[in-house]
Amino acid sequence: MMEQDRAAAGWTRRQLDPGLKECRADQRQVDQGVLLVHSDYRPRLALVEPSQHDDGGGMVITIGLAGASGYVTRDGGQLRFQGGHTTMTVFQHVSGERRFEAQQRAAQLRVLVDEQALARYCPQGLASLLPHGGARQLAHAATTAAVAQHARALLRAADPLAVHIGVLSILAEQLRGLQPPPLAMPRWSEADIIKLERAYALMQEQMAQALTLDYLCAQAGLSLFKLKQGWRYRYGDSPQRTLLALRMQRAKLLLENGCQVAQAGWQTGYRHPPNFSAAFSRYFGYAPKTVGRAGG
Repeated sequence: MMEQDRAAAGWTRRQLDPGLKECRADQRQVDQGVLLVHSDYRPRLALVEPSQHDDGGGMVITIGLAGASGYVTRDGGQLRFQGGHTTMTVFQHVSGERRFEAQQRAAQLRVLVDEQALARYCPQGLASLLPHGGARQLAHAATTAAVAQHARALLRAADPLAVHIGVLSILAEQLRGLQPPPLAMPRWSEADIIKLERAYALMQEQMAQALTLDYLCAQAGLSLFKLKQGWRYRYGDSPQRTLLALRMQRAKLLLENGCQVAQAGWQTGYRHPPNFSAAFSRYFGYAPKTVGRAGG
């Protein structure tokens, strides 16, 4: 894209030393707090470029297009950027120097996200990624095919919406890489689901009995582990809480139909009325003896 075309597409040239004719950096504002920078340096001599972030923090995603460069923080920390690799760095109240080797090309596309903008896309915020300030490299890996494709499109794109989508797509992929891998969930066969449903039916049919998990496992043909894990998968709760809910709803229905408190408790697995009354009161927030009086 010619310089005039880049300007028309929203890029602005950041002024460098006039003597550094082979070093250019163009940038465009993508959103509030989100900046896209395309730099292409080939200095005649080794170049050291100050970088100041003393007044804030954020995240930088650096997509290495060619060559390599380095960054040295004021306290001596070192970061390395390399062509064909994507690096994700977070920083807060830090300054340092970007360093480029003489006669070596270093081309990069960088997405800069300040602290306020990062909080929109990463709810835990910068503090969770960088609890002690300074600068920290979160990731450095070969650029994925998807990110490379977005980078190429961003260098050509003129439509602000296309640029916005491309930048957010890169940011989303990088942030996903920070998430812990999901826990492996066991695969449930149709036969296992049938067994879980059999255990549920037993709860409904035999709730007057002293049901235990061991009994349900034996009757349904499931291990205790499969019963608990499968129950959460199938019903979104634990077997114990499901059984309690079934018993309480049945007891409430019995009371509403004129059943005595002791009888309602007996038919839902409680041999001692005080235990039933306490459980019912905890569950509904009112005593079972008030149900019949209130007519439900």
